[in-house]
Amino acid sequence: MFDRSKLWAIGLLLASFVAGVAVGSAANALLGERAHERDGGPRPGRSRQEVSYLDRLDRDLELSTGQRDSVAAILQRYDEPMRELWRRERHQVDSMRLQVRSQIAGLLDERQREQFQLMNQRVDSLRTVRERGGASRGR
Repeated sequence: MFDRSKLWAIGLLLASFVAGVAVGSAANALLGERAHERDGGPRPGRSRQEVSYLDRLDRDLELSTGQRDSVAAILQRYDEPMRELWRRERHQVDSMRLQVRSQIAGLLDERQREQFQLMNQRVDSLRTVRERGGASRGR
């Protein structure tokens, strides 16, 4: 039914999916998902259902006002360095993602390759929308 190379391909596909989800989640949390800017409101373009990292910490840890302000200052202090790190390393992550996809596609028949391409286009489209802040992820 499945030979060794197909099992490896499925494993790589699953691993790349899990890694993508993990990296995306960590990046969203670490790159300054703060719900309140200077005016105390949600970031522009963000839906009310979307909860920031700071709001989640505040809710789950029941932060005092002083703690919340200090956490907000810490997040703001690291926001730009984290964004810069992500910008520098993103090329390497994207390059590796393309290598994984290419190797997996090489194992597939024509019908599977077409379906795989559609799957990847959908994932890439969602990533683009998320990165531009245009979609609510309804948490």
